[in-house]
Amino acid sequence: RPAVFLAHRGAGVDHTTAAGNIAALIEVAAESPGTRVLNSADPDAPSALEIARTIARQLDHTWDEVLLEDAPADGVGRTPWDAPHPIVLDTTAALELGYEPAGDYAATVADEVDWLVSAARGGLDAELLPPPDDEYFGPLLDYEAEDRRLARS
Repeated sequence: RPAVFLAHRGAGVDHTTAAGNIAALIEVAAESPGTRVLNSADPDAPSALEIARTIARQLDHTWDEVLLEDAPADGVGRTPWDAPHPIVLDTTAALELGYEPAGDYAATVADEVDWLVSAARGGLDAELLPPPDDEYFGPLLDYEAEDRRLARS
């Protein structure tokens, strides 16, 4: 794609949690059984803009960043991280228990991005990807609406 559209100027934050970080916390919690609540999250809480830039770097791809002021009615610019208020988890209790994250967002997402690109190109596990009309992901990938916006600008 020639551009990435981000609602709310890409400022949305919905704290990410890599599987490797969840596993690291489970290991620590299993070694110290107890009744408690532990938040599992990556050590950083990247914004939608930071996530987009991380993905672009991973793919060695450049695109124009179109930072929209709001969330347009046509849905362009919406992402799963487009929270109206930042959602950042407090992992203090997990860290005090001895949890050490496996890596930050950029380090832990790299393999997943490579897998997704391979699957999207028909590689291993292609059948696991959601179809274009998926109820959740479909509206977030409305490339026709993006193309109409690009044509108008």
